[in-house]
Amino acid sequence: MNTLLSRTSTAAQAVDVLAEVALRHRAVRHPYLSAISNGSLPDPSWALADFARQYQDYSVHFPRYLLALLSRLENPSHREALLSNLIEESGQYGDDELAALAAHGVKADWILGVPHPELFRRFRFALTDDDNGAEEIEVQCWRDMLLSVLTMGSPAEAVGALGLGTELIVSTIYQPFVRAITRHQDLNPRDTVFFQLHTLVDDSHQATLRQIAIDLAISENSSADLSRGMHKALILRDSIWSWLHERALRCNS
Repeated sequence: MNTLLSRTSTAAQAVDVLAEVALRHRAVRHPYLSAISNGSLPDPSWALADFARQYQDYSVHFPRYLLALLSRLENPSHREALLSNLIEESGQYGDDELAALAAHGVKADWILGVPHPELFRRFRFALTDDDNGAEEIEVQCWRDMLLSVLTMGSPAEAVGALGLGTELIVSTIYQPFVRAITRHQDLNPRDTVFFQLHTLVDDSHQATLRQIAIDLAISENSSADLSRGMHKALILRDSIWSWLHERALRCNS
């Protein structure tokens, strides 16, 4: 029993160290995020609308990312835990979550039964009705490469990518967009609720994936795979932030 406790503690420490590394990564502290946050881009409104257009093509596939990860998990308890995340992605919430959101002005009828990709689409079209249907190659590559990690990597690598390299950082990287939205005073709170969901009540997703990461680190001695998957996801996101930043800086609107 003492050996098991020791292994659990060591695995938890390893995962927490990786989490600290993730939160210090350039993908989380990118100059683009700072510029979006403080409104220092040439045309902040254009930049926010451009983010909405491009990010939708990533966001709409998030259920696919979760399903890809589910397909890699071998432990039934891990799959069951992750299924609750997938259910919430479809627009289902517990009473505690609804109460917490209501305390911040989020009405249940804004979100109940509305899949998260649709909530982001609502945000996008509140900013721009430009829908030429063209998906940029940079976003395609981001999506396809992330899916490749999730489907071809080891279970630990997949958890590192979607857990430590994605869900862990979401509440932090979305804060700059929340501040940008606050300056955009003609936006209806109903249209921006996607960000409140992911900055106010996303802790359960992070906790679920953290625990799975700890369990994998114990049973498979796979901290290296967790780190590899995490860094792949962070590098991909850093690349997309750089691309969006370059677009925003050269905007002539």
